[in-house]
Amino acid sequence: MNHRFSRILIAALLALSMMLPLPACTGAGTTADTTTPAGTGDASTQAPVGDTTAAETEVETQPEVLPTAIELPSSLPTADILYSCDDDSVLHTYKSKSEEDFNAVCAYYAEQGFKVYSDTTKVGNRFTTFVGDGPMAHVYWLKNQSELNIVISQTAASTLPPATPEVTDGDYECSIVQFKDNSNVNGMSYVIQLKDGSYIVYDGSYTGQARKLQKYVTDNYKGEGKPIIRAWILTHSHNDHYPTFRTFANKMSATATVEHVILAPLNDGNYTMNEEELYLSDGVHEDIKKLTGAKTVYAHTGMEFTFCNLKLEILMTADDIYKANAQGNNFNNTSIVSRLYDESYSALFLADIGIQGSTLAAEIYGDYLKSNVCQVSHHGVEDVPLSFYEIVQASILYYPCNIWLYNLQDRNDDVRIALENRSFTKEILIAGCGEYKRAWGTTFDANAPLSIPDYTVPNHKLPGAEETEPEYPVDSALLSTDKTTYKVGEPIMITAHGSGNDWVGVAVKGGTGSLFWWCLSDGYGYVSTEPGVPFDALSTPANVHVSDPLGPGEYLIVLVADDKPFASGDFLATVTITITE
Repeated sequence: MNHRFSRILIAALLALSMMLPLPACTGAGTTADTTTPAGTGDASTQAPVGDTTAAETEVETQPEVLPTAIELPSSLPTADILYSCDDDSVLHTYKSKSEEDFNAVCAYYAEQGFKVYSDTTKVGNRFTTFVGDGPMAHVYWLKNQSELNIVISQTAASTLPPATPEVTDGDYECSIVQFKDNSNVNGMSYVIQLKDGSYIVYDGSYTGQARKLQKYVTDNYKGEGKPIIRAWILTHSHNDHYPTFRTFANKMSATATVEHVILAPLNDGNYTMNEEELYLSDGVHEDIKKLTGAKTVYAHTGMEFTFCNLKLEILMTADDIYKANAQGNNFNNTSIVSRLYDESYSALFLADIGIQGSTLAAEIYGDYLKSNVCQVSHHGVEDVPLSFYEIVQASILYYPCNIWLYNLQDRNDDVRIALENRSFTKEILIAGCGEYKRAWGTTFDANAPLSIPDYTVPNHKLPGAEETEPEYPVDSALLSTDKTTYKVGEPIMITAHGSGNDWVGVAVKGGTGSLFWWCLSDGYGYVSTEPGVPFDALSTPANVHVSDPLGPGEYLIVLVADDKPFASGDFLATVTITITE
């Protein structure tokens, strides 16, 4: 019998029979915080106590039988807030509840035979996940809010990562890489290599990043078989974050094993979402099916997972913001806020969280947010106040943006300049200026000056992360030209087939956007052209038309799906043409 479980069960039965206060879920009867000097947290554990009886030894040899269904304790009143999450789970929130109420709920699930998957205390906040044979209850109590929350799912336990990984060490250097976008746009892409050579991936950015990411994880894995991505975290449903995952799943799934995809999508009944914002609620599931064996993990506030030598703590998800309608008009608040940590080092990932989300996180955790590394929210745009970063006090700041956005004064100046001048900031790394890899555990002397790499040399590269030519889809049934080589000023006849909000554009090959473009429907107020009817790209009126003839060089004609931006790389078809003198 699991000793932690046995202590919980015994304590629960004693409390019920003797009407004594119920113990904490750790079984130790304490609520000691697990905060370390680096601002990281770890589950509090206690060594087994006392001898096991012969009967207990015999029980340990029997197959573990866990409950196959779950429900709320009948003693609970009607929830103050009932929030349906995007999977089959429901979040029940109870206001004005104490830690004793939390303990009572934990004792109930222990008595029902559920096993503790994880159990942590973070600056007085309590988080325990119980699992059965399929069902899961994630119970958490927020101290400052005096709020008890219970997430109930009938299926979630079956997709969680192992509570204790088989491998916890290895010969690889643990590291973090921030990738530069091929097109120098503002996406978000991070790869963490663990000590066993496996990986954790955050988002991935636009489609153009997929080949680079795939090459990096392959080239930097020296073991047998395919590289393993232990967890691919999709922070939220914006197309500067998830398209690389979509492309990888559809075109590169044979090159690596993806074990878990972690997401926390917003229920589409809680917010009016467009097609882009619905991806994590809809399209992602078909893509995950293409990753053989991959499991979908729905994250909730306070959950914790272990992958090799690092723990992943989910500090906040959209549930806690949207259940109270506190999100404002900002879909970025659906971002997962999470942190990777070990006993002495931590890296905080904010994705695109906004003012409402960061404010709530600061209220819940306070100084516990202090971390060695911090990914600056929303590509450096000032949606998160300086006061939040002053709590975090990270020595390394990762900016997932290009140098233009980093220096954009009307959106970034106050926080950016302040962070550059804070004594705790030792290194600033801007994604648009190159690939930057840092060993896990990188620290700086307290008196060390701020280090900003030479951004006048924007093509800094890492071995195994070289820029690669994007794959441009070719489909003459959708997009074609009368030929592929033209003289300057010669008509360029294009025939395109599309519908809805599809559009055709002409861009410099390797460029970041189209020079001019046409809609393929009624135009929605923009200049349009008739699907299937040839037209001259130089003489047909266009949106943002360039009056001068195209000069010598290579150009890419693209058919883009459903009004998506050029930078998304979501091309239905392309044609490469060459113009000569």
